[in-house]
Amino acid sequence: MFQDYKVVITGATSGIGLATARLFIREGATVIGIGRNFSKTKELGDQFIPYTCDVRNADEIVKTCEFIKDTFDNELDIFVNNAGFGENTTIRDVTVDQFDRCFSLLLRAPMLFAKELYPLLLNAPKNNATIINTASAASRTVSSENPLYNLAKNAVVLYTKQQAQGFIGVRCNSVSPGFIQTPIFQREGVNMEENAVLAMYDQMAKVTCGRTGKPEEVADLIAFLASTDAQYINGADVLIDGGLMTVSN
Repeated sequence: MFQDYKVVITGATSGIGLATARLFIREGATVIGIGRNFSKTKELGDQFIPYTCDVRNADEIVKTCEFIKDTFDNELDIFVNNAGFGENTTIRDVTVDQFDRCFSLLLRAPMLFAKELYPLLLNAPKNNATIINTASAASRTVSSENPLYNLAKNAVVLYTKQQAQGFIGVRCNSVSPGFIQTPIFQREGVNMEENAVLAMYDQMAKVTCGRTGKPEEVADLIAFLASTDAQYINGADVLIDGGLMTVSN
């Protein structure tokens, strides 16, 4: 499906990003995977090109995009913006540092990457250029334990629509996962206060599919949105939450 496609994925070293890289490579693409710990990517072989970048650092993003331009000969088919984490705090206690860390990663980084990579996407050799942002089901609700994450992901959804309007010639969509079995999700549970953990499990119990999701299921959705089967989908946010939002709102 993606034979000879040129793909860039941020947050490609675990969870949804790793599952997405694995899928694209299996379908014939070459993937530049951006992250910091590549211990889990050795299985992906020569079609996976690792590149270390702290995406909260604007200068590093520019440097990374230069590497992408040189490696892919100024061409790019698919950009998947997936890097992310949350800040456990309340809206009353949030600090400037927490705000800056969260929004520099979840909103500023996607904006800077997209700005730098847009000219490459216009040169997409397969004539099916697309940007896919990982948002979150959390973008559609409020949180007492992790409000910055919800706010930032809500901004990602709106930014995706701005991309679809402004990045002419490139389809731009977002996916909004619910509870997915990823390392970040597991770490968040460990770091949360007991009452917050109980609240999270109460939310999980509302998933009408009766289980948490798998990274591979989100990767399948991303691949569909990147495929020629989705050429008339642009500016959409696609929820993949097992039905959580049907009972949470």
